[in-house]
Amino acid sequence: MNRTISPADLKILKEWIDESEENRNYFSEIQEVWLISSIQEKKNFDLVKDRAFQQFKNRIAQSEKNKSARYIKLTRQRIFYAAACILIAFLAGIGVMYFTDTQKLSVPTLSYSVESPRGSKLKMTLPDGTSVWLNADSKLLYNNNFGISNRDIQLFGEGYFEVAKNKDIPFHIISDDIKVEVLGTKFNVKNYPEDESIKVALLEGSVALYDPSGSTKLLPNQIAHYHKKNRTTTLKSMSAEYARSWIDGHLYFDEENMETIALALERAFNIKISIKNDTLKKMIFYGDFVIESNNINEIMNIMAATNKFNYHYKIRKNEIEIFQ
Repeated sequence: MNRTISPADLKILKEWIDESEENRNYFSEIQEVWLISSIQEKKNFDLVKDRAFQQFKNRIAQSEKNKSARYIKLTRQRIFYAAACILIAFLAGIGVMYFTDTQKLSVPTLSYSVESPRGSKLKMTLPDGTSVWLNADSKLLYNNNFGISNRDIQLFGEGYFEVAKNKDIPFHIISDDIKVEVLGTKFNVKNYPEDESIKVALLEGSVALYDPSGSTKLLPNQIAHYHKKNRTTTLKSMSAEYARSWIDGHLYFDEENMETIALALERAFNIKISIKNDTLKKMIFYGDFVIESNNINEIMNIMAATNKFNYHYKIRKNEIEIFQ
């Protein structure tokens, strides 16, 4: 598991990969299967590992059986050892394998996308040990060099991160015009396409936010707002715990307008909300709602109790109309 291999075994491994296009393709398949499996809970790790290793052994055994005598260069024991070297490298979470004695085996760069659809949330663990929660209608992109030569990801939507410490490779989140850099910390980033600003809330540690105008350093319980229209960043001090409340099934609003709240409810319940009055869109609300599978009516009743609006829920069409 220390990602090393001797020159002799590296030669064996390369010979096996170079023997056929089938071997090369399967090598890439193993890589993709392992990297995708990193989003599973750690309790499934041994099951995934054993299944992949057994499948790999079966593939090697079948390949050996079909080869003619002049192509059989490896004993069964050495073949399985070479296969194990491949699997060990992937089980360490790498996409490009680095070996001792400055020898390197290169594989193509692959990109991976993880998406959380509307009406759901997703928790995953990245290959470097970083824990990520993706909110509804959000997507995360990274490549197979993640954790080796970079820790760069792209975020679309909202995500909460508990970043594994690595002083040698900073963790970067790229979202539209901004980049957030950390070494190890807890923070939330929110940036949906329809949002007027990108919000970065810091719970622990420190982060630096880079935008076209420069950089801003955040301290715990600070929230940075990058305003997309004028491309500037402002800081606000408040309890950042509220920014991650969605992980526990809460929707928290502090001086949010109805239009913004409607978008959040659409994502959380996978419904369509239309606001029939422009004045209503700009009305400000405060609230902390618990999201459950069927309580959209309850939430709307609480908000409507302010006597600011009425609503009609078309259950069959899964639509809500808000009007005065």
